[in-house]
Amino acid sequence: MDDRLRWGTEDDREALWRLYQQGFGVPDRGRERWIGRLVPERALVVDGAHGELAAAAQIRSFHQAFGGRAVPLAGYSPVAVAAEHRGRGLAKAVMVGHYADLRDRGEVIAGLFPASVALYRSVGFEVAGSYVQRRVPAAHLAAISAPSDLGIRRGTPDDVAAVHRCYARLAIEIDGSMLRTPEAFAARLPPDLADTYLYVVDDPAAPGELAGYALYRHGTARPPYDYSVVVAEVHADSPDRRRALWRVVGSSGTQAPVVEMIGPAEDPLWLLVGAADPEAVRSEIRWMLRLVDAPGAVAARGWNPTVRGSVDLAIADEHAPWNAGRWRLTVEDGDGRLEPGGEGTVEVSIQGFSCWWSGYADAHALARAGAVRSADRRALATLAGLGAASPPTLVDFY
Repeated sequence: MDDRLRWGTEDDREALWRLYQQGFGVPDRGRERWIGRLVPERALVVDGAHGELAAAAQIRSFHQAFGGRAVPLAGYSPVAVAAEHRGRGLAKAVMVGHYADLRDRGEVIAGLFPASVALYRSVGFEVAGSYVQRRVPAAHLAAISAPSDLGIRRGTPDDVAAVHRCYARLAIEIDGSMLRTPEAFAARLPPDLADTYLYVVDDPAAPGELAGYALYRHGTARPPYDYSVVVAEVHADSPDRRRALWRVVGSSGTQAPVVEMIGPAEDPLWLLVGAADPEAVRSEIRWMLRLVDAPGAVAARGWNPTVRGSVDLAIADEHAPWNAGRWRLTVEDGDGRLEPGGEGTVEVSIQGFSCWWSGYADAHALARAGAVRSADRRALATLAGLGAASPPTLVDFY
């Protein structure tokens, strides 16, 4: 590890807060929330010459769904460099310094929401999915066709635990979803439902369980209307239930003309909405991912059980050398293996391999971007065919 780095301690908590406060423009009133999210022992820090913290990168542990399996994820949150120490390579140092420890912990992938794509790409990350905040006319959702006899009811605090279980069952099948703890869930679903609107569908086959739910709150809107509907999420185990819940979300349109939501750039909601009017995108960011332990990551996620094949890779990874070299990738019966050896027929950067692993882009798109190179068109097509079919979805900002 870089000799400038050390692990944080509890004594660093206040200094970490001050560093992150400057780096992210947090007002003093945000102190308690940020202090509570700090995990000093999982922060790598650089000390300045005057007793200050010059730079720090903290890890938060999560699990993220890929191929129906929970993959251990190291979330970089946050990373900051003090203003007077910027431009000296400290951000890269505190990023890369974590890699060996993450591998030892079994956190086979790392992720982040980037302020600078170029910085994080330079240490092996690549874009893996989109996070888009947009507004949709409520009338478009209210017009969704759905059966009227699905038993949607207003949720109560007694339903909160069932919502957690419903999410766990459904989210594991959506690539990119975070598998939330009850504590993580509380930010979007307060246990007492304070300022929150919950609508649920009971599961007729499992008493006490839910077949779906919609979760939203009220936000501000333009005059003369009083509010907007701000969607936290909508999940259901069938198309009819999903349609009906979205229609409930859009039903306040006479007073709440717009619905605000977060989702991927190509949201499956557009397969339900019967209008093609442009949506107003309020903000858009691409989150990034890196394979910390490439063989471990290939083994950890699920793969298409109907696909099988092998391709020889030559992986370039400057900052995690255990990933570099020649490997044979094999996918069969829903499992993947990355084993040493092979001819190195397809050359791929760790950025490109991470992007392909996530499902964000296939081998042909990555070849056009220069992240994959091969003179063997059949090998390139094999790699394309082995990958995930669609980009992952992540709506939890960490």
